[in-house]
Amino acid sequence: MAGLETPEDIFDRKPTPEELTQKFNAALKELMLTPGDLATFMDKNRDYREGSATIRGIQRMVSGETRVSGEMMVIVNMLLRQHRRLKARYPDLKWERNPHGAYWAQVEDWYVYISPQTRGRWILVCSHGSSPKDYSPPFGRWLDSLEEAKAKALVCVEEGMNNLAEFDYEAT
Repeated sequence: MAGLETPEDIFDRKPTPEELTQKFNAALKELMLTPGDLATFMDKNRDYREGSATIRGIQRMVSGETRVSGEMMVIVNMLLRQHRRLKARYPDLKWERNPHGAYWAQVEDWYVYISPQTRGRWILVCSHGSSPKDYSPPFGRWLDSLEEAKAKALVCVEEGMNNLAEFDYEAT
């Protein structure tokens, strides 16, 4: 499992570039993130570089063409820990299906909706409350399967919670 401390980590053994690439790719797979998804996350969190440079750098790390930077491993490990905490916190999320084929679930005071789209894809939307006027963070990515959409639902809620906390902080 990527990101967990091993005896080698404790004794300060430096991983080889190949081992770093393997850990990096395993973490992205567990997170269900493509290089584009990771670049989008970094852009949303104020990475100052051009998006094309960010994605190109990530793609080169994924392929092993360049060494995975320490900073990138920190970012991915933080995302991985957050992902695992969310899965542990909400292990039995109850999904209900409406007559139109869409699924919905409630996570605390957030509502998550997954709707079927064309070509077998799904769109994920969440909102802070059940009214259309309630805050809804932008997610903007169509997902390739219902299972992927359900897996990303908690990430969408967490992103919304982070956005609201930032809005509250900026308002004070």
